[in-house]
Amino acid sequence: MNRCLFGMPYPRNVPYRNTFNRNPHPVPPVQCGQKLMVQSLPEPESPEVVSAPNKMMLKGSSSGGIFLPENTDKNAIYTVASINLDTSEYKNFSMHFNFSCSIAITGARLHLKFQLFKQEKNQTNPFPVGSSFVFIRNEESTETNTFSLTAWDLDSMASECCNYSIRIEVMGFDTVGAVMITNPVLAAFIIENEQ
Repeated sequence: MNRCLFGMPYPRNVPYRNTFNRNPHPVPPVQCGQKLMVQSLPEPESPEVVSAPNKMMLKGSSSGGIFLPENTDKNAIYTVASINLDTSEYKNFSMHFNFSCSIAITGARLHLKFQLFKQEKNQTNPFPVGSSFVFIRNEESTETNTFSLTAWDLDSMASECCNYSIRIEVMGFDTVGAVMITNPVLAAFIIENEQ
């Protein structure tokens, strides 16, 4: 016997394994007072086993940023973002990096070099990956800009711990004015290539 509950019919005393919602299929609407017939539906055929699609992982890192006071020495180096990656599950892969930040300057004149660095588990010093990018203001100005860069690491090997970092180097001359680098975000995409 069916009863209506909030305008919806439901079967009484039907075990879960026999209910029509276990394997969702379209069911015609049932009006209150109609008898609901419950039947077992055939199990859907299992699809053919195909190789798994390319694996991909996304990991991101963000921090508060840094402040470069007036007269920051040339050749001073600062790390603004860093990320640790475990690539031990990947065999034939490439890594794509995106970095972005906001640069707020007040009465500043500066040359900043942005570079992605990599340091694997057993390495003592990090080494650069890809090209460096330079942000230049030759005349004193007060403004806020967005800065971004993209880099690829195509010759990495599987490793349990690999650190990637974005470093900023003050180039050419001591900074004039105040510089604030805010909202630095480093995102890494690990993409397994087809064999």
